[in-house]
Amino acid sequence: MEKITDNQRGAVVVVDNGLYLQGVVSDGDIRRAMLKGATLMTPVDKIVNINAVSITVSAAKAGRGQEIFRTESSIDILPVVDKHNKVIEVMIRNPEKRKEI
Repeated sequence: MEKITDNQRGAVVVVDNGLYLQGVVSDGDIRRAMLKGATLMTPVDKIVNINAVSITVSAAKAGRGQEIFRTESSIDILPVVDKHNKVIEVMIRNPEKRKEI
């Protein structure tokens, strides 16, 4: 929750020690899990959305990320992965804008 607050995007990308994509967890995912009994001690792997949208490096270069941001209003962060599902970068909707704290 601290990382989500710090990045002001409402979600974070979850990776393993090798930087391989595990999914995305949003503040909404955490809230819904807590309503079902999760606590602040619940491991993130019990909450993470493993079906999160990601794109390949080639799709990012082709502009697919911006297309997703235009058509999917609920997506603010988009993991960019290589052919092995290793996170190479994270695209951010409107990176120049930060939410007011």
